Amino acid sequence: MNRHFTRRAPKRNEGLSWGRFPTDDGSAVTYRLFRRDHRGALHMEARTFFTTADPTYIAKVLRHAKRQLRDRVDEIDLAAMEQAA
Repeated sequence: MNRHFTRRAPKRNEGLSWGRFPTDDGSAVTYRLFRRDHRGALHMEARTFFTTADPTYIAKVLRHAKRQLRDRVDEIDLAAMEQAA
């Protein structure tokens, strides 16, 4: 099994956290991206790929998902700052 398809638990840090969760039969893997907003609420994006997928394709899709998650959380934070002002 390729290392891109083995389980990886999310790590705790200040910015983006991510985890990799293969299916029971090993035919697919789900990447979960996590980010917290200013209140500490957790937001998540998930993408599932078959193990036959090209690693460059997986990386491209995950970069796009990371940007989507970052933009969504930043909009929440910006709206909260506007309300506080």
